[in-house]
Parts: sequence; structure tokens; C-alpha cells
Amino acid sequence: MEHKLPETCISECPSTENPILAHSSTPEQPQECKQKQALVVVDPWSTGNKLCELIINRGFELIIIWEEGNIRSPGLRAREVIIHTNDSEYGEEKTLNELERIQIEGRFSISGIIPGSETGVLLAEKLAYRFGTPTNPPKLALARRNKYLMGEAVRKSGERAVQQTIATEWNHVKTFLSSFNPDPFKIVVKPNLGAGSDDVFMCNSVEEVKTAFFKINGSINSLGIKNDGVLIQEFLSGKEYVIDTMTRHGHHKIIQMWEYDKRQANGRFNVYFGQFPHIITSELQHQLKDYVVSVLDALEVKNGPGHAEVIMTETGPCLVEIGCRCHGGNASWFQVAREFAGQDQLNAVIDGFTSEEAFRRIPDFVTSYNKYGRVVDLVAYEQKQILEIPGINFVKSLKSFNRINLFKNVGDVLDITVDCNTTPGEVILIHSDKNQVDKDFEQIHALLKKGFFVFDEDLNSLEESCVSSQDGDSSCDE
Repeated sequence: MEHKLPETCISECPSTENPILAHSSTPEQPQECKQKQALVVVDPWSTGNKLCELIINRGFELIIIWEEGNIRSPGLRAREVIIHTNDSEYGEEKTLNELERIQIEGRFSISGIIPGSETGVLLAEKLAYRFGTPTNPPKLALARRNKYLMGEAVRKSGERAVQQTIATEWNHVKTFLSSFNPDPFKIVVKPNLGAGSDDVFMCNSVEEVKTAFFKINGSINSLGIKNDGVLIQEFLSGKEYVIDTMTRHGHHKIIQMWEYDKRQANGRFNVYFGQFPHIITSELQHQLKDYVVSVLDALEVKNGPGHAEVIMTETGPCLVEIGCRCHGGNASWFQVAREFAGQDQLNAVIDGFTSEEAFRRIPDFVTSYNKYGRVVDLVAYEQKQILEIPGINFVKSLKSFNRINLFKNVGDVLDITVDCNTTPGEVILIHSDKNQVDKDFEQIHALLKKGFFVFDEDLNSLEESCVSSQDGDSSCDE
């Protein structure tokens, strides 16, 4: 389908500067803009909500497409909302015709169709390809979403890739294990189309692999997708990094590099404790950067965002997975990124789809920072009803405190944290002193073991577990 631009252009162009960020380093709208632009976001939940907010605040028209069955944020403000029906070719044609109608009636140009979450990746690319907006070649579309195919595409390119198989039958798994046979025995078992460490298990025996396999196979994951097949992979030992990217016409930019802080807790090997940003100056960081660029090329990513998770192993970087969408986690990292480097992935995505000049002004990677910050993922160790949350006042007293978001309140039953979906909240820490941020981060996690939440009549847990003074010296005991 070839879309037509409106005959009459609107002379007033939206600003590339985000009005809600007074310190934004994003440049003014370049002269190349000649008419009002619109951006389409597919399935905008989690970080997709924030992306939509920024699109509106920066003066662009917003069109939302919800794939039937994925509607999660009906309250988002948009010029138009389209419900895409999953009835093969007819549903696709109906959605494309709706976009054409909206564009003509609104007298603006649709500049990009962007996935607002993992579930929107395939549909966004398919619609963009047919509508004629910048996207990626369809040949490797499934490899940009399917974790098994993704790993195999990277291996085919000559880059380090995880040893793996995908199986729907247990006998297939047994055959793979007998030939792979790692020593020591450590195998990762996870859904092929999951996200957020949902049902990811590290197994130390064949029996543990079998238990995990049958738990995952055929079940419904956190994205609402049936797990039709289970990934069986080698365990990658090393620190885990996240590289957020934006690509325009094949030019890749590393918008931010993060390091995940995952630890053993509650019987799981990879519970999120938080994340923190890196500048790219060391040999290791450049190695990670170059590897991710190679991964993007291997998957034929030509346009759009990327969120790559990579383990730095003894033999070099190795891809865990890459999502061809923005960094998730409800954009909890957004303010840390802004304070750290004066830029963020969401605004870079908007720039990349609306302005060649604005995109060109974004550095290829970050080499210096302003303020340091961390995202603290709260971890719950007990499943009990919350009577009080004294940890809130303690967190607010920390020198690097910026914001706290709690997903559980007084009266709620706390879930034991095993993945992103069971964290009771998050804290944002930002300060000019990195040591202060690191210190406050550890104090919060120490308090979470006893005293952050109160479950019984003893409301003195906070005082017993943590002694604080105005000068910032604190001592927290488990």
C-alpha cells in the first residue's frame, strides 16, 4: 500500500525539545520539517505509555494501535485509537486503510510506526513495511522477536551466540543435554517469547531441567502468550549489561549502556536488585558496544529502537536476547538516563523518526556523565499482608533520593519477589557523588530484609534494623 501525503501542509512544526524537561539537550526543530508529523505506537503499555506522553508533549500527533486482546492502557490521550483485529489479511488492510484516512483527514504525515512493547514488535514492522514508513526488512522479522531464531541468526553472522535448542517434547531436550553435557552442569530454561525474567530457571540437574520444561511448555506467560516451545540454553557466566539503541537508515546509536544488578534471592539466581548506567570509555565497554552493533547488523535492524541484554563471558560478549523496542520497566530508568547523560532512548526514538538533523546531533555513544544514578528494584522476602511501610520515610531521608514508586500498599498481600512482575516497587537514586548513590542503594536492600515492610504488631522493626543519623552514617543489619 502506498500512502499519500495530505495536499495541504501545516506550517507550524512541533518542537524536538521536550517541554517537560527544562534541562533537555535535544536541539530545536530543524528547517527540514515542512508539515505536521504524526507517530503511531503499537501496543503502548509499560514504557510505551511514557513514549506516548513524550510524543504528545513535544507537539506531535499520536495515533495508537492496540492489537486485539492486548489493550492495557485505554486512558492514553491520542488523536485516534485503532483496534487491530487478528483476522489475517483483512485485519491488516482495515488497519492500513484507517491510518490512511486519519492521515488525510488530519493533514499531517505519519513519520513512523513504532512498537510500544514486546507484543507490538511484529505488527509494527509489518504495518510500517506496507505503509511505507522506515522499518526493517521482513526477511528476519521473526528472528527479531523469536529468541531461538535470534540466537541462530547471530551465530550465522559469525558472532558469539549461546548454545541452545528449542523443544516442545522432552525427548528432544534429553538428546540436546546428552550431546551438550556442560561441566559443571548449569542449564537455563525459559520461554521462547517471554520477557522480564518471567519463568527463567537455572537448573543444576537433568531432573531440574525436566521440572522447568514441563512448567513452561504450553503455559501462558506474562505477556499473555502461550509458550509453544521452551528454550534450553547454556548458562552464561558473567556480568549482564543492557545496551539501548536507536537506528535510523542503518546508522546505529548507543543511547545508553546499563549494568544489571541481579542476585540470588528467594530460590532464584537472577532476581533484579537494580540497574545503573555506564559511560563508554574502557576496552570492555567498547567491546560490548561493537558486539551489539554487530548483532543489530546480523538481525538486519535498519530503523527503530533496540534493547539488548548481553553477558560478558570469559570468551567475550554473548547475547542473551534483544528486543526491537524500547527499554521496558515502565521507563523507571528515564530520569536516571536524563540526569546521567542529558539524553534518553525515548526522545532519541522520536528524533530518529521525525528529524534527520536531530538524530545526527545525538552522539554515537556516551563518553561522560553529569550526575550518577541507580534504579533500585525492591525485593520482598515474605508473603504476608502489609500492616505498615516504615521504609518509605527511611528512603526519603537518603541523600540521593529522587523518587519512590510502590506497587503494594498497606493492606495488600506482599508477593515474594522472583522476577520483574513480583517486585513491590522501585526507588530512583540520583546524586553528583557516585559513592553516595552506591551506599544508599545497599542500605535500601539491607532494610528490605527486615524493617522496610511491617507485617505484625511490632512496629519498631525499622528502629531495630537500621540506625540513621542526619550526617548520613547508617548501619543496617539483616
